Amino acid sequence: MYELNTKMNRFLFLLLASCVLGTSGYRCTNGTQVINPPSDLSKPTFFPSSWNGEDPVPYIEHESPGCFLNVNVPSGYYANVTMFMRLDSSGNYVYYPNRKIFMLQNDDHHPFIFTNPYFKVSVSAANHTGPGTSEFAFKIIWTKFPDVKKNVIDIYKGKPPVAVVPNEDLTTFRGDPSSMMSLIGFSLEDPSMNHLLRQTALFGGDSFNSDYIGTLDQVVKSKQILTTYGNMISVYTFGLNSQINYPLFMGQNFQDARVYNTYEGINIPSTGNHNVYMNGVFGNHLTVTDYNGPEIIKEFITFPSTGTISVYENSISNTTCIATLTSSNYQQQLPLEVKGNMKFYSLIGNGFYEMVLTRDVSRAGRL
Repeated sequence: MYELNTKMNRFLFLLLASCVLGTSGYRCTNGTQVINPPSDLSKPTFFPSSWNGEDPVPYIEHESPGCFLNVNVPSGYYANVTMFMRLDSSGNYVYYPNRKIFMLQNDDHHPFIFTNPYFKVSVSAANHTGPGTSEFAFKIIWTKFPDVKKNVIDIYKGKPPVAVVPNEDLTTFRGDPSSMMSLIGFSLEDPSMNHLLRQTALFGGDSFNSDYIGTLDQVVKSKQILTTYGNMISVYTFGLNSQINYPLFMGQNFQDARVYNTYEGINIPSTGNHNVYMNGVFGNHLTVTDYNGPEIIKEFITFPSTGTISVYENSISNTTCIATLTSSNYQQQLPLEVKGNMKFYSLIGNGFYEMVLTRDVSRAGRL
């Protein structure tokens, strides 16, 4: 029995040692390290360059000053980037060329998409480094933008926004030459899939070569309109139409959209109740849904006396308003059925409101 235990302990020691020895450490240089695309863009790029994507993820040595990386993306291509990270340190992020950052999370292997001209990465090691505490690497697949159909949607002042389901086209919202265009994003039915929204690209023009202005993930998180100084915004969703079959974004004339301090589109499940948060702390707020069927406002969890909520069907006008809700009259008007394709819930005033919506008519009278 003693001999068996000794052999077993020796086997476990060798196994653990092989795991540790199979993971290598590296140091980053002082200042910003520039990574250029390879001459052969059919080949992936790995960071660190000593990693091959198959060996255990290497770790940053604690003597390293941290890694500040500038990755150049060639014109006409995009970088599909998968991060492999398990860091005890905080404040690690990627930086987009539109000056937005995304905070990196451990074990998030969902890809990012970056376009020309570059993206940046900032990560740092913890005080105690090694396998499992300061692992960081990434893989880049370089892909040429496809030759896709352009779907141009004309937007007019005074008209409601136009919502679009993800598709294979480059979708361009186009306004009058003297106008500015605004884009609004929709949340996903399932929040656990929010990572899909960062696999999108927005352009301030009508082509992939136009100025890069962000992702739908950034727009949705901001709960604000994204506006260009020109009259066009284009959206490309990189095949999300294979996973999502409901609206993800909408275009509207800037003058019509600017009335609201916060503005968001939402997608809610077809069954059950959904809590909608209307944040008017900074002023007027608009929530929009796009669904060919009725929705029912069942209840408000909070309804301050500092604002009024008007409910509209298909567009915002005096003739399409079906209800004006205040803190003193909303209870008498619920449950309230809202019809039409687009539904608009307009908060004028301020305060934080929590509304319960459902698309399940059978549940309309039940909380």
